[in-house]
Amino acid sequence: MTNLSHVTLIGLFCVSVSACVTPNRPASQDICQLTTSSECHYFGQHTPYDRQISAQRPNNLKLGLIENVPINNSYINANSHLLTKEGVKAQHLALGLIDSQWQKAQLKLSVGDKLDINILNGEDFSKAVEIDADGNIYLPFIQSVSAKNLTLIQLNDAIRHQLIVEKLMQPAAIRISIVPISWAPINITTSGAVYEPGQHMINKKQPIETKDDGSDFSGDQATERSIDAALRSSGGIRPDADLTAVNVIRDNRIYRIDLTGVLTGESIQEFTLMAGDKVYVPSTNQFNDELARPSPITTPGIRVFMSNLTQPASSNSQSAVDREATRFPYGTRLLHGAIAANCVGGAQSTNASRYILLVTKNPLSNQMDVVERSIDGLIQQSWKNNMNPVLLPGDGIACYDSRMTNFRELARSLTDVIIPSSLIGWL
Repeated sequence: MTNLSHVTLIGLFCVSVSACVTPNRPASQDICQLTTSSECHYFGQHTPYDRQISAQRPNNLKLGLIENVPINNSYINANSHLLTKEGVKAQHLALGLIDSQWQKAQLKLSVGDKLDINILNGEDFSKAVEIDADGNIYLPFIQSVSAKNLTLIQLNDAIRHQLIVEKLMQPAAIRISIVPISWAPINITTSGAVYEPGQHMINKKQPIETKDDGSDFSGDQATERSIDAALRSSGGIRPDADLTAVNVIRDNRIYRIDLTGVLTGESIQEFTLMAGDKVYVPSTNQFNDELARPSPITTPGIRVFMSNLTQPASSNSQSAVDREATRFPYGTRLLHGAIAANCVGGAQSTNASRYILLVTKNPLSNQMDVVERSIDGLIQQSWKNNMNPVLLPGDGIACYDSRMTNFRELARSLTDVIIPSSLIGWL
């Protein structure tokens, strides 16, 4: 009777466990046919993965991949053309707003900018000032002067006018020197082919950077008020970015700038940003792997979520992959991620037939794709971009065991049940 109960127990256990091992891998030909299934986002082991093809399925096209950036009553589309509701007349107006050859605009002052103002033979009125939250500056014996959104030349004229109005100095004797001491952090807006569009603050300085070093000089290079800094604050450009026509929108004027030199080493036109500027990066609607690498306008590194479990773990300490192993340089591909997750290596008889799933968000469609690859196939075709895709920020990697490993785990589980039950029978 005891032996029969053992056999029955083993049979029931086998039936129950057989449904709990690693799920069967769905056949790619049944799940993912690019030409027939508009809802498919699964790419089997032998199905090349092309993010552009995935984004061009019917259910993705209806999303509208061309992003419009409002400029008052106007819009700039992916081709960087200014469009308005007034049609052709507005398009003719746009020709005057878009500069084919970049020209440097006069830099306007913003809240927090610090200035050293000296008036010749008017030392009583001279002072180092900071533009307050209302946009004003205050000089001794003079009423407040509105400085926000003025250029240095315009502020010079405003102070001069105030001295004349209050009859403090003769017009012919007024000589004013305004020298910037430091440029304040500013808010800018980014949109288009960047990972984190929205409003961002740039030119923020650490306390050690703002500490006076005792040098007797004025001026501020404002290196972090550049387009590079704006794009870095937005998570960097995506691989579909069009760097030949990056647009800066300022006061209804559009400045088109070519940033390809950042990646090729050629010189690029410098452009200092002001508070309220909008940076728009058009999309080519083409996924360019060559843009997925560290640079001044891309993210230097990415974080990838990993799972490599032979069996469920009871605590994070038993299952967690090293934190540093989940951080990769931008441009790392799936095979290297698999190696970092310890999915590759070990006994060839049990580990060679393992496979890996990549869960990635396609930046062209803003939808999730699931890519399956066998470890063997991934190694053999690692040089193919569509078989060994590049990893993007926030991607997930899950490694699954081979059939041999599944059988080994099943045998181990049976042993764990049989031996205790036998001991109970002997007792």
